[in-house]
Amino acid sequence: MTRLASLVLVVRNLARAIDIYERALGFVRVGEESDVPSLGARHIVLRAENCLLELLEPQDETKPPGLFLRARGEGVFAMELQVEDPDEARKQLSLAFVDVRGTPEDTRHWYVRPADAHGLLVEVRPAEA
Repeated sequence: MTRLASLVLVVRNLARAIDIYERALGFVRVGEESDVPSLGARHIVLRAENCLLELLEPQDETKPPGLFLRARGEGVFAMELQVEDPDEARKQLSLAFVDVRGTPEDTRHWYVRPADAHGLLVEVRPAEA
């Protein structure tokens, strides 16, 4: 069965988002706030009982999270799914003319572009045993 492993939210104000998700809604920090230069954002990862939540505050509006925030406002930017059979999932997406992206070295971990996943970046990995 497919499992939702994590969600990534783009937010305008990281401190406010932490207040909401950690203090008010009971998520627990996995680590501390840090910069992610490749995304041009500051982030933190929080844990719920059933998945992780990454909060991203864009610092560079020319990188994907910043472009997302400018175009759509705050919201769900990406999700990670763990699937029982990534090879079969990839095959089925191919039959639906969906192009998946990844690296040749790791054919069981790949991405579905937002253009093909109704506006959401989808990361696909094998289900954990």
